[in-house]
Amino acid sequence: MKIPEAVDAPIERLVFFSDAAVAIALTLLILPLMDAVGEADRAGLTTADYLGENVARLGSFALSFVLIARFWRAHHLLFAAVEREPRGLFWLNMAWLFSVVFLPVTTAITGALPTDATQLGLYQGTMITISALMAAMTILLKRHPEAWVTGAEISIEKVHSSLVFTGALVASLVLALTIPQLGYWSLLVLFLARPGHWLVDRLARTNRTT
Repeated sequence: MKIPEAVDAPIERLVFFSDAAVAIALTLLILPLMDAVGEADRAGLTTADYLGENVARLGSFALSFVLIARFWRAHHLLFAAVEREPRGLFWLNMAWLFSVVFLPVTTAITGALPTDATQLGLYQGTMITISALMAAMTILLKRHPEAWVTGAEISIEKVHSSLVFTGALVASLVLALTIPQLGYWSLLVLFLARPGHWLVDRLARTNRTT
């Protein structure tokens, strides 16, 4: 049976639902560390022992927390300029939420199992999917100004930002798979996303004026 899709519906319910799902995803990130506390207690470990044995889990928790926060912030800023729901947005947003909620699973794997190509592909691939879906929603909403809040605008710069960040994540994964010794240090490439966004915007402005 074909599920009917809401078209030109108010956006508030979708935003509230998305915020709640992201909040749950952030909460799920901590569960492996909570379980590890119980395991440490049963093993008679000290606090220092617990921290030493869970460095990888703590690191993956912190990284994923920051990235989900960054993804949510981008989502919040995008939807703040939207009033109505154009066709296709609902399912793109649901796919985005699916990827966000799946990220705690890949985070738990990252903190508990040895790093290999499959793990890198799963973890960073999930982040690429989240970012790419955000870019797709941004492009869709850019093409539907009738969905915008009166006086608001989804600029081409916002589209560039989402695409550049996705590209930086792809570059990070390629580096990690090409140079296995880098591991998750390849994610430092993300610091180049902001200057990359500035460069793309500048080139776009130059092309528009020529």
